[in-house]
Amino acid sequence: MWNSGWDNVHRDKEWGRYPPEELVRFMGRNYATIKKTNRDEISVLEIGCGAGANLIFLAGEGFKVTGLDGSGEALKRSTSRLKELGLSARLDQGDAMALPYDDESFDCVLDIECIYANTIGDSRRILREVHRVLRSGGSFFSKTFMAGATWEKTGRRMDGEPNTFLEIPDGPFNRGYGIIRLTDEEEIPDIYDQFAEISFDFVIRSDQNRTKEVREWLITCRK
Repeated sequence: MWNSGWDNVHRDKEWGRYPPEELVRFMGRNYATIKKTNRDEISVLEIGCGAGANLIFLAGEGFKVTGLDGSGEALKRSTSRLKELGLSARLDQGDAMALPYDDESFDCVLDIECIYANTIGDSRRILREVHRVLRSGGSFFSKTFMAGATWEKTGRRMDGEPNTFLEIPDGPFNRGYGIIRLTDEEEIPDIYDQFAEISFDFVIRSDQNRTKEVREWLITCRK
């Protein structure tokens, strides 16, 4: 469920200018052999596209790009940044639990820390929609926050979901933007169970002069 607090983020903060290294690596491993002149035949959807950093990277690499976000402010910033660089992408405001696209519309779908802001039930609804719009043999890449950090001890947990929090004051998360669902390794096969193939790696790093720890799963699925 999208939270309106994200409008404040994208209105007031300079977020979303650079794609994460893990996305660049995923695209390089899976699509680098396709000539740039032919990449417009590869249709890529990002759910929770935010201010457009990943869209800019993908469009600049020649892919046919679509971005969806619940925040009108995020989409305004995406539109402006794409225009500044002479790049194009389709941008839609909507809910990832009801994607406004036909079945099997995309070769690749991306979740760069979008789905984590949902309960397990809503996450499964989103993933069913991702599976629906993904073409047979297509890839889904999900970068999502990992359970197990020490700052979880200060978090306020949601009833009924052991790894879902209403807030985590000592973590790397902002307040006022909805829930925070972390993922344990044992949960991955269950939450992403509609996909035929699932593989995952992780990254763990410190932040803010080692006062914060960021733990993330890198989950790759194939339909």
